[in-house]
Amino acid sequence: MEALFVKASAMLGDKVAPDHIKLAFSILSTYPCALLFKGIEQKWIKHVFSIIYSSVVMLSVLKLYDGFIHITTIGLLSFWIMKYYKGQQAAWINFTFVMISMSICHIGRQLKGFEGDTELDYSGALMIITIKLSSYGFNVADGRMTEWTAHNEQMKIAEYPTLTQYFGWLFYFAGFLTGPTCEYMDYLRFVESKRTSPLNETGPACQRLVKSCFFIAALIYLAPTFNYFEALKPEWSSHSFLYKMFFIQLSAILTRCKYYSVWYLAEGACILSGFGFNGYDKDGHPLWNKLTNVNVLSCEFAQSYKMLTENWNIGANHWLRHYVYLRFNPPGTLSTTLKTYIVSSLWHGFHPGFYLFFLISSSLQVLSRQIRRTVRPLFLTVEGKPIPYLKTCYDVSTCIASMGLLNMLVPCFDLLHVSKIMHVWREIYYCHFVIIAVGTAVYFTVKPSLISMQKKRTRAHGAQMIDTLSIKQKGD
Repeated sequence: MEALFVKASAMLGDKVAPDHIKLAFSILSTYPCALLFKGIEQKWIKHVFSIIYSSVVMLSVLKLYDGFIHITTIGLLSFWIMKYYKGQQAAWINFTFVMISMSICHIGRQLKGFEGDTELDYSGALMIITIKLSSYGFNVADGRMTEWTAHNEQMKIAEYPTLTQYFGWLFYFAGFLTGPTCEYMDYLRFVESKRTSPLNETGPACQRLVKSCFFIAALIYLAPTFNYFEALKPEWSSHSFLYKMFFIQLSAILTRCKYYSVWYLAEGACILSGFGFNGYDKDGHPLWNKLTNVNVLSCEFAQSYKMLTENWNIGANHWLRHYVYLRFNPPGTLSTTLKTYIVSSLWHGFHPGFYLFFLISSSLQVLSRQIRRTVRPLFLTVEGKPIPYLKTCYDVSTCIASMGLLNMLVPCFDLLHVSKIMHVWREIYYCHFVIIAVGTAVYFTVKPSLISMQKKRTRAHGAQMIDTLSIKQKGD
C-alpha cells in the first residue's frame, strides 16, 4: 500500500501532498469495502467490519495513533456517561464533554503553527464524531422522556445499544474520515432491519464517484496555481486589479471543491453499501439523498446566504438545528441564535479567521434578509401581473452579489490568520467592504421609498381585486 502511495505521489509531482493522496486512497478503498459490507448477512459482523476497517485505516495507513486513542476514549466515556447517569442534564453534560474534547484537538493543532494548519490530522474525523456523540446524548435522553417532537420521536433511543452496535455506528467505514454523518437510529435501522431499498445502488454511487473525480481533476490542475497561499507571494502584487479579483473568486470555488470531492466520494460509498436510500419522489423514482451533504449547484448559484447555508454541509446544519438551536431555551430568540453561532465557531476551531468569517457573513445574512423582504416583492409583479424577466434579473443580480461577496471572505477559512487575510484584502483595496458600506448606505436611504412603493402596490392590487369582484357580481 505504501508503495502505491509513493507511485501516486511521483505521478502527481508536487501538485498534491502525499498525506492528501493517502486520504483520497483511504476513501476510495471504501468502495470495494461497501460491496463486501453489503454481502454480509450477520448484523453483528457488519458492526465489527466497520470497526476493523476504520481502525486499520487510522493506525496502519494514516498512522494517526493519537487520533485513534482520542476518538476511542471519548466514544467510551460518552457511552458510559449516557448509560449510567440518568439525570435531566445528562445530555448537556455529554454535549459539553465532547465539545471540550473537540476544543482540545483544535488547540493542539493550532499550537503547532503553520504545520498544524496544513498537515493531515484527525481533527476532521473528530468533528464528525463530535456531531455523532452530542446528538447521541440527546437521542438517549429523548428515549427516557414521554413527549417528543416528530424528529425526536423518530431518532430517540429507547433501548440502549451494545458496545458493538455503538462503535459500529461510530466507526461506520463509509463516513468515518470525512462524513457524511448519520443518526444512530438511521444507522441501526439500515444495518439491522430488512432491506427496503431498490436493488441497484451502483448507478447512483457511480454518479457521485464521477462528480468527485471531476472536482479532484479541477483541484489537481487548477488549485496549485489558484490558491490563497500563492497570493501571499511578493510577485502576486504585480498583477492587475482585475486579475486579482478573478484569482480570489476562482480560488474560493476551488476551496469549496475540496469539500465537494470528499463529500461526494464518501456519499457514493455510503450509497453503494446500501445506506442512503430515502424513499421515492412523487413520480416513483428512488431518492438517494438520505446522506447528501451538499447540493453543489444550489451552493454555487445561491441567491441568498440562507439558500447557501441550507445546501452546504447539510449534516452539520442538521446537527446545529436539531441538537443546538432547538435545544437551547427559549428557542427562536436572538440569544439562542448567538449561542448557536458560538457552538458552530467552537466546532470549527479557534483560528481568528473562522470568527472573522462568521462575524462578517452573519452580518451580511441579516442585511440580505432585510433587502430581500423590501426589494424582492417589487420584482415579482407589475400592476398585479407577474413579469418573468424582472424576477430573472433579480435572481441573477442577487446570485452575483451574494456569491461574489462571499468568495471575498473565503480567504478567512484558508489562511486562518488575520495578518495573512488582511494582506490579500489590502491588495484589492478592501473593495468588498467598500461595496458593502455603499450598498448598505444606499439601501437604508431608499428603504422608506421602497416600503412606500410596496404599500401603494398592495393598495392598488387590493382595489383592482375589489373592482374585478364587483364586475363579476354584476355579471351574475
